[in-house]
Amino acid sequence: MPKVIIIDGPGAGEEYLLERSVIAGRLPSNGIPLKDKKSSREHAKIYRQGQDYAIVDLNSSNGTMVNGQKVTKRVLKDGDEIVIGTVTMRYELLEADEPKPKVERKTLDAAFEQAATEKKAGAQAAHAAEGGVQLSASHKPLQFNKVSAGRNMFGFDLSQMSDTAQLLTKIGVFVLLLLIAWFSYNAATG
Repeated sequence: MPKVIIIDGPGAGEEYLLERSVIAGRLPSNGIPLKDKKSSREHAKIYRQGQDYAIVDLNSSNGTMVNGQKVTKRVLKDGDEIVIGTVTMRYELLEADEPKPKVERKTLDAAFEQAATEKKAGAQAAHAAEGGVQLSASHKPLQFNKVSAGRNMFGFDLSQMSDTAQLLTKIGVFVLLLLIAWFSYNAATG
């Protein structure tokens, strides 16, 4: 999780972990409260943008600087210096947050196709040498489901559904049980 450290100006030495979007400015209720009269009450917002964090100036009076350049919006990089009023902060990634190198990944189908092609070429060579029967490589997409020992309703795991879907499923089951009870009562009474 990245952090912002005030390295110069009022509050020097204070550190703020960026667990969520935060606003930097004079208001004490801000995620990064600045004790600086040249900063606006809500001066800039630091927020998560994909895998990175970005800063956006909130139409402040004196602007926001990143590495000496006035910015309205900017993706932050490890070591960037942010200046708001007379306060200088440094954006730092913790070691675990540093971006991982991108690895090219194949889909399961692409990997299977490649393996089947290689296997087929080898099998054709063996077939030609032996005069045997050639089997074709066919496959069906694999589907993996979480196995849970918890309470499952009708054979599926509610915990894999969104909260709204869980609620609607539970309401549906409740309505279904009410209808069954109502029909049973009407059948029994006449």
